[in-house]
Amino acid sequence: MNLFTEYPEANEQKYCDRTVKLVQQQMELLYGDASKAPAKRDTHAKTHGCVQGILEIFDFDQAAIKAELAQKTVLTEAQLEAISLKQGLLTQGKQYPVWIRFANGSTQVKNDYEADARSMSVKVMGVEGIRLPESHETQTQDIITQNADIFFIKSIKDYYGFFASVVKSSKSPLFKLLPLLWLLIHPKQRSALKTVTSRVPKSLLTEHYWSGSASALGLNPDFAPDQPGLTPVSYPAVVKFGFAPVSSQKPYNKLPVESRTESNITQAKTLAKEGKRDNYYREQLISALAQPDAEYCWDFGIQLQTTPEMSIDDVTVPWLETKSPFITVGRLTVKHQKINFESQCDFCENLRFAPWNGLAVHRPVGALNRLRSIVYPIVGNFRHQKRGVNYQEPTVK
Repeated sequence: MNLFTEYPEANEQKYCDRTVKLVQQQMELLYGDASKAPAKRDTHAKTHGCVQGILEIFDFDQAAIKAELAQKTVLTEAQLEAISLKQGLLTQGKQYPVWIRFANGSTQVKNDYEADARSMSVKVMGVEGIRLPESHETQTQDIITQNADIFFIKSIKDYYGFFASVVKSSKSPLFKLLPLLWLLIHPKQRSALKTVTSRVPKSLLTEHYWSGSASALGLNPDFAPDQPGLTPVSYPAVVKFGFAPVSSQKPYNKLPVESRTESNITQAKTLAKEGKRDNYYREQLISALAQPDAEYCWDFGIQLQTTPEMSIDDVTVPWLETKSPFITVGRLTVKHQKINFESQCDFCENLRFAPWNGLAVHRPVGALNRLRSIVYPIVGNFRHQKRGVNYQEPTVK
């Protein structure tokens, strides 16, 4: 394995084709009859809300960052010299308006006290540059993150196997336990899933988020877009993104990890038994941002792959910060706003995010990202068709 290189997976195209058919089946099973329920996403189905914010990219000192990386990583001077950090979204100091969607990770709309991943999808507006052909918008960069630094599916083959069990369980109650059975015979993936879904955060506005999967930072002059998935493909650099919660005032200290209290969860479970839905996170977002002095911040960082053992293709492998610390390159800020009205809820449900929506120099890399380039358009197009949406690229209100 070489640094900054993604590798094809055995029988990749076969399992991609099979997964596409499963996704089409699942969306039809869940939302084929639009009169029963509006079509939602196949994963991260429960939306808590969409909020506006500002992503400030710093005019950072590239030489100073490289000097720090030389001290803290095993990258050689020659390797660091060849890397250009100031590319694409990071080219210059600038403020970008953003839309942010907060959601739960599950395929189903569940109570918020239940174990699940929590996601923060950031749509950066007004981003100029050469775009990925897969982009569904013209001047945005999507950064999709969740509150865990790994994913629980190792490969495209594993994704197909697990998702096949999920689809079968949707078809009949007789197959309800198939996803659990799949996890039982794949203990590594089961352990990773437990890690990803273990926390019940106190607030999504003070949670730590990671991209989990990697993206390129630049393309080589001889890059051929039809080669990933067929042959090993190398990039000038590969990074992951992260948003670390910090205080809203200087010196922007890191915030501690906080979870919902046991008494709060117990109360929610009691109400659920009475048929009342636990929408804690939406209610908390509305309440927190309604405060006139509300202000929430995250340091926006990139984490450079520094050794081949920090796998690009296997996203169950964490990239340890002891091997490569996150480099702060910007700050995301969300301030006071009102989000509890019907039109914004509809806007949020219809908004489309995809890791492949953005600049070519930030090309998503790795096996599961290649699968996502196929799956996300299927889900997005199906959802909008069933909801009767003529999708328009969002603007800042």
